[in-house]
Amino acid sequence: MLAADAAVGSANPNVAALARGYAAWAETRGGNVDQILDLMHDEIEMRSLAPQEIAHPLAGTHRRKDGARAYFGALLGEWEMLDWAAERFIVDAEGDDVVVIGRCHWRHRASGREAATAKVDIWHFEDGRATRFFELFDTLAFAAAAGLIALPAPG
Repeated sequence: MLAADAAVGSANPNVAALARGYAAWAETRGGNVDQILDLMHDEIEMRSLAPQEIAHPLAGTHRRKDGARAYFGALLGEWEMLDWAAERFIVDAEGDDVVVIGRCHWRHRASGREAATAKVDIWHFEDGRATRFFELFDTLAFAAAAGLIALPAPG
């Protein structure tokens, strides 16, 4: 396991590229989508913990770079990034599977509501390009902030 600052200089090119991409993602508040897309194979499969049944552009599976670009467009169009941190990078012995553990905090542009959550991204690389990406986060908090569901009032 590598801390984020050590991951940038990792001997594993997949880890180093991801660490640079995540650092720029946080610094630019999501303004480096092309850098993230450059890490991906043309046939990337992106999946979110949010199920397709939510019928929301961020839910379900996105295929190919066009689908990934649409995902990021919807994310950044609907949400404002307040904070993002990749804290740990875990890589398998072959160097093809990388788990990124961190946290994120977003504000929904239309509702003004915020969602802060732990974030886990699981990447699989082949020949230096990501072919699979799976993200895990607090989907309930995001759905509530976006007004997709109503949570009962506390107390």
